[in-house]
Amino acid sequence: TLAGKTFVVTGSVHVYKNRDDLKKTIESFGGKLVGSVSKSTDYLINNDVTSNSSKNVKARELGVKIISEEDFNRLIN
Repeated sequence: TLAGKTFVVTGSVHVYKNRDDLKKTIESFGGKLVGSVSKSTDYLINNDVTSNSSKNVKARELGVKIISEEDFNRLIN
């Protein structure tokens, strides 16, 4: 479902037990988790999508879609 898609996770997670659990889910669907936002990032997962964190700001500058964990779950279901 997520083959070829690159994700970055920032902020705390609420739906998944921890970031490692979210990473395993991303990878199990064929996606890749990286540490920083770049033009090759497809999605930034952050439960506070309106945050002004550095990763959110960079994602907005680059046109990277910012989604919550719930949005992510809709992608894989």
